[in-house]
Amino acid sequence: MIVDESESSGRWQAITFSALLILLVMRVVFTGISPLNLYADEAQYWRWGDTLEWGYYSKPPMIAWVIHAVTSVFGNAEWAVRLPAAFLHTAGAAFIYFLGRDIYGARVGMFASLGYALMPAVILSSVVISTDGVLIPFWCAALWALWRLRSGQGAWVSALGLGVAVGLGFLSKYAMLYFAIGIVLVLLIDVQSRRALFTWKGLAALAVAAAIFAPHLAWNAANDFKTVSHTVDNANLGGDLINPENALTFLIDQLGVFGPISFLALVFGIFVMRSEDEGIMGRDRWLLCFILPVLVIILAQAVLSRANANWAATAYPAASVLVAAWLARARPNRNLWYIIAAISFLAFLLAPDVSLTTRLLIGAIVAAAILGFGHFVRHSPSGLLWTSLSLHAVLMLALMTIALVPPTLSTSLGFDNALKRTRGWDSAAEQLFTRAEELGATSVLVDEREAWHGLDYYARDRETPMLSWRRYAGPKSFSEAEPLDGALAERVLVASIHPGMRPRLRSDFQTFEHVGAISIPLGTRSNGCPIMREFQLYVGSGYQRQDRTPEWETRFDGQTEFKPAPCPAPEAQ
Repeated sequence: MIVDESESSGRWQAITFSALLILLVMRVVFTGISPLNLYADEAQYWRWGDTLEWGYYSKPPMIAWVIHAVTSVFGNAEWAVRLPAAFLHTAGAAFIYFLGRDIYGARVGMFASLGYALMPAVILSSVVISTDGVLIPFWCAALWALWRLRSGQGAWVSALGLGVAVGLGFLSKYAMLYFAIGIVLVLLIDVQSRRALFTWKGLAALAVAAAIFAPHLAWNAANDFKTVSHTVDNANLGGDLINPENALTFLIDQLGVFGPISFLALVFGIFVMRSEDEGIMGRDRWLLCFILPVLVIILAQAVLSRANANWAATAYPAASVLVAAWLARARPNRNLWYIIAAISFLAFLLAPDVSLTTRLLIGAIVAAAILGFGHFVRHSPSGLLWTSLSLHAVLMLALMTIALVPPTLSTSLGFDNALKRTRGWDSAAEQLFTRAEELGATSVLVDEREAWHGLDYYARDRETPMLSWRRYAGPKSFSEAEPLDGALAERVLVASIHPGMRPRLRSDFQTFEHVGAISIPLGTRSNGCPIMREFQLYVGSGYQRQDRTPEWETRFDGQTEFKPAPCPAPEAQ
């Protein structure tokens, strides 16, 4: 029987875009009805969007521009702030489909696109606004444009598209630098890439990218390179170096970022996947240039100091394509299914912020589902793609449901600790600024960056100014940009969330009177202990900022005020 390749390609494309449309609608609806507060980083990006600049304290400007564009039309509600995320990731998934289709065929493109769209990190990033969510669609577009340029497709359109995508990617997050590293590697190993890029078209792509990014560099130069310096500080390479135990933590985290099946298949494939077709191997190596450098560099960063789980996110657009291609062409392998089921079970046991009972239950269900489906498809590796998509779809629905159910149910499931950063900021802001008006405060002072941003958004209509206390000689975050001085310092309502900071705060004031506390219940930990966000309130006057000398810093070591009593661990369960 002869199969019409164009008809087959059209069918896979129709499946892909129908699924992406359904996912987009679900994510937009969830964003509109979600009861979760903005977490601190989202609130910070929203505040940046008040003014359009070429850069901000710790990030390039794209995320603030995107939020500004949407909130200027729809207002400042949480759903409006988060709305762009679903559309951006849908665009990224579309680019991944075209990339996979052009490299390996439409069926692989479908698996790659849906694998990306249902990646655990993307499930989360599609309903919150983050710099990764803004960056990665440009990364996906750049990958596709680069492949088209390499393949002789699109000519000048591909070249200019590559330059635009790379330039906008750099305006989204400096992690776009890994893409530049990938380009260097493909130039070293791939003749066709060299032929495509060492031309006027390649030069034009570079010029366009540089022209788009140049105003941000100029802004940084005019502002003491504070965005760049913050990025360097974030690497934390000035502390204790060489922490090999962090390598295991990082690798386990990636099971949760990319998905256990996908990440284990990626690791397995790196060591065992080969093809007698040198053309296919060349395509595999081309994609690996945009995967391995990210994983290796972030793994090294984790060992040297620390690395957040999402720092390796840019490895996974290309990895979505490569894993789909590998599993689609691999031979049946029973051991691979058993290994993936076992490691997935263990990975769920190590998941943070969830009760042990819930982890055991989820891990057992996932492992049983993998083994059961493996038997059904006779252990064909391509069946792992459907298994992974199914598990991730269930995960997405479960997370949406947990976010929407009453808090009592999320408590019984042990998810309160995972949700605490997105709860209670609205109530805290209302209570705090009501107290500020009652006490006649000239300003409110908080002692934590996250608290400042959460309160800032939910008290955005406040009349009383709010500042963030500077523990160090100069500002260390965007929240500390404005100093406490002049009329603002006359009668300060201090809202302190850290017991260890209160003695230091007290030293900056001539009078420092305790006037109560605000306690916001956020749920219950898996050990039965309540989760509280507590602000101890003081009225301070006679502000005289102490010199931030080493002697001042060490003078208060070990001192606390109103330190919460430890919650006793329950008896062995």
